[in-house]
Amino acid sequence: MRIHAWLMVVLVSFSALACAGLSASSPARRGDIAALRSALQEDFRAGRLSHDAVIDLARDIASHELRTATGNLAVARIQQLRMCTASVADAMRDRADGNDDIAALASMALLDAHRIDPSRFRDRSSDPSPAWRALGTRVLTAKRDGDLRRARLLDPDENVRLAAVRAAQDAADPADHAALLDAARRDPNPLVRVQAIRALAVSANAQVVLDLKDLWPGGSEAVRQSIVASWAWPGAFEQGGHREIRSVAESDSGTCAIVAGGILLRHGGQDRGAGIAALVRAILSGVARDRALAINMAPLDDPHVLDLVRSAANEAEPKVRVAALERLARDPAHRADALRRLGELAVTKSPAMSLSRAAMARLGDARVTTLLVEDGNSTNADNRLQAAQSLIDLRDWGRAAQFLADPDVRVRTGTACRLLIAPR
Repeated sequence: MRIHAWLMVVLVSFSALACAGLSASSPARRGDIAALRSALQEDFRAGRLSHDAVIDLARDIASHELRTATGNLAVARIQQLRMCTASVADAMRDRADGNDDIAALASMALLDAHRIDPSRFRDRSSDPSPAWRALGTRVLTAKRDGDLRRARLLDPDENVRLAAVRAAQDAADPADHAALLDAARRDPNPLVRVQAIRALAVSANAQVVLDLKDLWPGGSEAVRQSIVASWAWPGAFEQGGHREIRSVAESDSGTCAIVAGGILLRHGGQDRGAGIAALVRAILSGVARDRALAINMAPLDDPHVLDLVRSAANEAEPKVRVAALERLARDPAHRADALRRLGELAVTKSPAMSLSRAAMARLGDARVTTLLVEDGNSTNADNRLQAAQSLIDLRDWGRAAQFLADPDVRVRTGTACRLLIAPR
């Protein structure tokens, strides 16, 4: 027992020394990007960039950028880091300490991440500032808040209305149905309309299922997709949603039919055939994006689907071809050949090149590493950010960490956040 305890102390000590020995730690905390770039290269060569070390560096960079940004740049950093708020909560709390709109935006990020007490903002639901009023509206989730919550669905500010429909989704109060349906039908902001449909789904009944159907003819593609997803919610599915999803899968086309087909496929039983049929139709025709989506969802244990996917892997359209090869590579029987073909595409100068490199990374094929490092030297910031994401997909923490010193703040902050939320 004593030996075990001694070994644990030694291991912890070595771990602490490894982190303390990072050359990049100090420049990361103070935001010295030039020094950080050199230090990261030194740490990489020395083999010091373990997963835990890189996560610490990512948190330091993200926190520094969050604390030091001003004006519109502060708004951009908060929005960019919303997905990883839990990991940079201390820095986000620093930005939330105030009464300006930036503090309200940071507080909303903390609220969504469950890192701040909602009761702090109940008295801000009638604030003259739209940003603070939105924050106060977001916490109106109790039944007793219903009248004010529904009133805020008519607020002149779209962010307040969005906060109201999100609060309604948490509240799951049937008394909100009429107001939410009106928002889904009339609100000028498409995001509010979509969120209102999602809120309706939480407490849907047979009437809500039919009300959503009435929205279908005049709905945008995003609204229709949200309707299909809402029909699949427990409660809605059993009270008519299943019937409507099946109708969409059998008679509609495009993304909505694919989503409906995927739902039926997962439901299984007698719905499996209808789901596969919808996906097969989508693979055979439609825009490349939809065909790629259907390929990704269709089951390869169906012989007809397998034949279609193998055929799609020979098409000229890059999105369809790469999607088919990636799908085949996830099947042990076809993995080796599909990876070989993706590798061939990855070294071409064709439109399939970048798609193939990303697919290989998602599949864990480390042969693409050198190509991704080359992409990291691109003059295009989006290309560099994609290279960073692919290295993260490969769990190549040391090379991904190099992008924390990118000259573009959007790339280094985006890389930091992706590292912080990546599965180990």
